[in-house]
Amino acid sequence: MQDYNYVWANCFEITLELSCCKYPPASQLRQEWENNRESLITLIEKVHIGIKGFVKDSVTGAGLENATISVAGINHNITTGRFGDFHRLLIPGIYNLTAVSTGYAPLTINNIMVKEGPATETDFSLRPTVTSVIPDSTETVSTPGTVAIPNIPPGTSSSHQPIQPKDFHHHHFPDMEIFLRRFANEYPNITRLYSLGKSVESRELYVMEISDNPGVHEPGEPEFKYIGNMHGNEVVGRELLLNLIEYLCKNFGTDPEVTDLVRSTRIHLMPSMNPDGYEKSQEGDSISVVGRNNSNNFDLNRNFPDQFVPITDPTQPETIAVMSWVKAYPFVLSANLHGGSLVVNYPFDDNEQGVATYSKSPDDAVFQQIALSYSKNIRETSTSGYNPVTKNVTVRSEGAIQVNFTLVRSSTDANNESEKGKGESASTDDASDPTTKEFEALIKHLSAENGLEGFMLSSSSDLALYRYHSYKDLSEFLRGLVMNYPHITNLTTLGQSAEYRHIWSLEISNKPNISEPEEPKIRFVAGIHGNAPVGTELLLALAEFLCLNYKKNPVVTQLVDRTRIVIVPSLNPDGRERAQEKECTSKTGQTNARGKDLDTDFT
Repeated sequence: MQDYNYVWANCFEITLELSCCKYPPASQLRQEWENNRESLITLIEKVHIGIKGFVKDSVTGAGLENATISVAGINHNITTGRFGDFHRLLIPGIYNLTAVSTGYAPLTINNIMVKEGPATETDFSLRPTVTSVIPDSTETVSTPGTVAIPNIPPGTSSSHQPIQPKDFHHHHFPDMEIFLRRFANEYPNITRLYSLGKSVESRELYVMEISDNPGVHEPGEPEFKYIGNMHGNEVVGRELLLNLIEYLCKNFGTDPEVTDLVRSTRIHLMPSMNPDGYEKSQEGDSISVVGRNNSNNFDLNRNFPDQFVPITDPTQPETIAVMSWVKAYPFVLSANLHGGSLVVNYPFDDNEQGVATYSKSPDDAVFQQIALSYSKNIRETSTSGYNPVTKNVTVRSEGAIQVNFTLVRSSTDANNESEKGKGESASTDDASDPTTKEFEALIKHLSAENGLEGFMLSSSSDLALYRYHSYKDLSEFLRGLVMNYPHITNLTTLGQSAEYRHIWSLEISNKPNISEPEEPKIRFVAGIHGNAPVGTELLLALAEFLCLNYKKNPVVTQLVDRTRIVIVPSLNPDGRERAQEKECTSKTGQTNARGKDLDTDFT
């Protein structure tokens, strides 16, 4: 994928393999964060090196989109963004840059000095061509170059200690979804949660944007992306990006480095490109390939177009989503987080013969510096199962460099009872429209029970009613709520079904572990018929909604403070596992595993 970003987009991408164990025990995740924290931040800061500026019409001053920026001696061009802005990553040196745009006379600026640190600012003002006048040569000017006012201040003072993440456990998809929605809800001024589409198994491909102006490309501000969990069984990157989201959000406004980074950079974090594969992988797996590929059994890292070798495998939904993403946003720098070894890879992956060997890109020196910036900031020792790494730099026969990490240019991986919905097991495509109104009715019911009025459901709530939850997903979802909102939730089991599945009961209250006999209780029960699961999905959405809005929405806060809300989302989990989506009239799954209709089985 790194070659695709470099060849077909403006984005320089490297691949980071962060741990020898692909799926280490959860107890090691805190150490992984400590090992990689500084490197993750430093790499984002590298988006500001080189030369940046605008290409404008000399007459109107308007920015020129898709103008070509070329560097003498480097056979790799980039193009300007919609405002005429560009960021060209370069190592320190003196460069000659040329800007070319259709309908304008080309302009070359010579002797632009690039220094260590923030990018040199260089603007191009192109003269429109007149039909009768065709310039014979490129207009050329010389400039010593002007270094921009630094956007990134020196490192934080030793007296300041940034807030560190506290959430160190493996996040299955429902838990990850709750985590992302929680931080998007708690930090709306600097975050935007969006999806690139869906995986083969219809899981959302989430991205968290972190910026001081989320949702907007600001002229002159570079865009950076991290992608994690492309191989489903390589999970450290997934967890590190969730840690990074927490770290950036909690430290914005108090930590100078984080604050400046968020103000000067538009950051996009994709924790999992392969959520389906992740759900198949197993904790503690060091070397196997279970969960590596997507649900269609394709390696997503080998599914992108290659400049040398045609790709014959069908392009996967996850691949299509990321390719569209790369084309839609003007990314300057990117990193793809893998696991299974300690390696930094960068273009190219192969040569014209399709051989995985040392194959220099035109920007080989830039990629080396970017890769070294990550490796030099990695912690040298760890208790995560890998050995301390060398400081010295040695050049091996294949052109690799060893410095903290092994830097290689080419690699192969080692690697209240209600009947909801018109049909019983309706399609998830139909789950949003009717359930949204029913969800509002649930909230209004709760409000009326407690004498509360004036509630309005915001359209920005973005209820996750896009797919049905299997028993495993439902269990993970409920555990995720408790992990993220322990102060207002308590999860217990009422017992087990005939097939030994837990019948979960979630209590939501301001004092969930303290008995308050004087406080009224209200109970919601769904899923008594396994083939009628819409009620189950509504109650999961209700639980999440109450958690997300506690202490934010006054009506929800009063509900939770005054009431003990008990939610039993699935009374018949065995039947639910047998029911089939879109089977609106089928009786399969209506009864429990012993053929009992639970609705008529009470005495």
